[in-house]
Amino acid sequence: MEGWDPQNLILPEVGKLCRSQSEYLDQHFKTQKDVSSSSISSSSCLLSEWTKHCSDYNNRLLHLRTTLMDRTLSWISSSFRAKASLSNLNLTLSASSQYGTALKRLLGEELRLLALQLHRIHFIRQYVETALRLEALVGDLEDVVFSSGNCRPGNMFAKFSTLLTSQDFGVKEERLLKAIKAMNDIEEIIVNVEKAQQWHHLLKSVDHRVDKTLAVLRPETLAEHRALLASFGWPPKLLASKVESGGLSKLLNPLLLMHGDEKKSYAQSFHVLCALQQLHLHREARKFKTLGQKECEIRLWAIDELVSPLAVRMEYHFVKWAEQPEFMFALVYRVTRDFMEGISDILQPLIDAARLRSYSANEAWVSAMVHILSGFLTKNVFPALAERYKEKDMKLEVISLWLHLVDLIVAFDKQMQSLLRYETCLLFPDAQRRGISVLIVFCDRPDWLKIWAKMELKDGWKKLKAVLKDAKAWQIDDKHRVDFDVSTICETFLLSSREAHKAPFVAESALKLAQEMIDRCQTLPVILARAKFVRSTVARFFWYFSNVLLLHCRSAELSPEEVDGSLLVRACESINAARYVESKLQEWSDDASFLEMKIAENNSNMEEQQQGFCDDCFFEEEIKCLAELETNWLMEIVAILLCQFENLTLEYNHTEDSNVFIEALQSLKNQLNVLKKNLNGKDFLDLWRSVADGLDHFICGSILGGDVKFSKKQSNEFGTDMQVLFLVFQPFCARPEAFFPCIRDILKLLAMGGEQVKHLLVGKKSEKYMQSYGISHLRFDQVEKTLRKLKF
Repeated sequence: MEGWDPQNLILPEVGKLCRSQSEYLDQHFKTQKDVSSSSISSSSCLLSEWTKHCSDYNNRLLHLRTTLMDRTLSWISSSFRAKASLSNLNLTLSASSQYGTALKRLLGEELRLLALQLHRIHFIRQYVETALRLEALVGDLEDVVFSSGNCRPGNMFAKFSTLLTSQDFGVKEERLLKAIKAMNDIEEIIVNVEKAQQWHHLLKSVDHRVDKTLAVLRPETLAEHRALLASFGWPPKLLASKVESGGLSKLLNPLLLMHGDEKKSYAQSFHVLCALQQLHLHREARKFKTLGQKECEIRLWAIDELVSPLAVRMEYHFVKWAEQPEFMFALVYRVTRDFMEGISDILQPLIDAARLRSYSANEAWVSAMVHILSGFLTKNVFPALAERYKEKDMKLEVISLWLHLVDLIVAFDKQMQSLLRYETCLLFPDAQRRGISVLIVFCDRPDWLKIWAKMELKDGWKKLKAVLKDAKAWQIDDKHRVDFDVSTICETFLLSSREAHKAPFVAESALKLAQEMIDRCQTLPVILARAKFVRSTVARFFWYFSNVLLLHCRSAELSPEEVDGSLLVRACESINAARYVESKLQEWSDDASFLEMKIAENNSNMEEQQQGFCDDCFFEEEIKCLAELETNWLMEIVAILLCQFENLTLEYNHTEDSNVFIEALQSLKNQLNVLKKNLNGKDFLDLWRSVADGLDHFICGSILGGDVKFSKKQSNEFGTDMQVLFLVFQPFCARPEAFFPCIRDILKLLAMGGEQVKHLLVGKKSEKYMQSYGISHLRFDQVEKTLRKLKF
């Protein structure tokens, strides 16, 4: 007590006194009068009592120090003695016989058990210390929130509900921040415990008590924030009369009109609300990670409190505009746009000061405003339309209304997202960014998504049938036709445009209709829902379109008896359309948005993916279907051309009349020219090569299977006929004879002299031996049969 001077005493703040100190002061100083007019005797009594307490405490402290010193010395002495005993025992056991070894093993087992017990005691000690620390913190938290000094439990702001001064908000902020700090300390301990231990029951007990506290703290904080907003005129009037009359006067933003104490009080309340939300987010993230609870959707509470009173006023107008939904979208867009300046200038600095990372005030504002409209449509518009859609006589009307509403939604989403075009990036995670599109209504209702997809498919198919009725649907734009040429062969295979593919207008129309369906679902915020929509509309649409192409080919009725050029053109139109659409589908599948959809589908079908049923691109099945159509009808054309050539050359095989062969080649040339003009370059390349390969085998088989003998003159005539055959294919390649390997070998055999024929027939029957004579594509039996037809 030496050096103690009452004049130099600095009294602590009231909030920092413990409960016992407060009760003691309340007992001795009940009124102001007790402090100002205390008698000398009462002051002397209190001074004596306090002096006695201080002396007792000093004596107790000295006694504790002495006891601690004695026990420390005793522990050190015992430790030295135990160490010496263990050393002696170890020496004794080392010098002893087999009995000592057994005893040492026994003691080793005992020591192991002792270590386990010590570890268990240490574990229990950790648990008890952690539980006591958490109990103390949770107790302090409950004292702050449920203290009876200022308010009743569950109404901690009752005293301040009608006062909006800066000083009042300072007091409330201090108290709330104290509670938030206590919860953050609790959360820090829980996180550390989870890293090292698995005390689930303890954590659940603490979480339950903290959640109970938050259940009181959050509603009261939000209620006080709403009262503050109402005090400076939020929500503002929407001036709906001017909206109805087409007026576009800018709305006044109360956030920009705040000044002085109002602005300071709002900043304090905003800071508290953000701190409470940050704590809530940390707790929810931890529960999601360790306890397997559902992850919450991240929203900015302060923005929601601005939007919720606006929603009440807006829904009043929405109900009146049930038959004119365009007014709903106009009102929401107008309010969102007019208040953006205040949201960005006032709230973003407050968010940054609150250290809420990855939050954008503008995005949170736009998302919350979109949520107003989507919520109203979900509750009041789409349920009624879905019920009316079930009635047959109402389907056409509902489809028209539904698609008109979707048009408004798509346009509205683009407008709202344009308000964020100056944002550096979309900082919100995908779960939160879901709110920036009104199409979210279909993500939570798969049945509505299915109805919408049916409507879009039906509308698209109806438009395509109207295109097919036009006489120009199957025409090719001759002004931009790209013809096949040997000199530009490399450029020909880089097909990109409709003209390069020589595809008819109907193919472009089908792709445009499909692209419109894709564009309308681009703002669907859930990737898997977007993938389902595209599967139900675009993918199915192209299945229908492939049937249209197939029927168009079949209507040509191609046959070997009569190969008309116009019929070939009809088949070419379908093949070109299929090739063009196939290339576009492959191009779309390589786009990032379709890759995301494919990954989402694969993740949702893990079982099929593990069994190897996963395709690599989004439109894999549709591409296969179109490619199969192209291949089948190309082979059909090749088969018909070869059959007709065979029919025309039947007489040539018996009489070797060159005129018959030339006429057949002329007919083939005309048909190839028609195909060259009307078929896309890639497919025509495959076609003429297949025809050449077929003719090579056909002519070779005719010679080997016939009874014709070749004299020198006949060999020359056959060679001349084959040169004419090569000339037919000369416009398509530089060396056409390279595509007739069997005929080329036969010409070499027919040109041989007697000695060469003799050596070849009596030589080794091996491929290497025949290759020495330049024969590489005929077997030895075919070579022998050809040579025996020669007449010398």
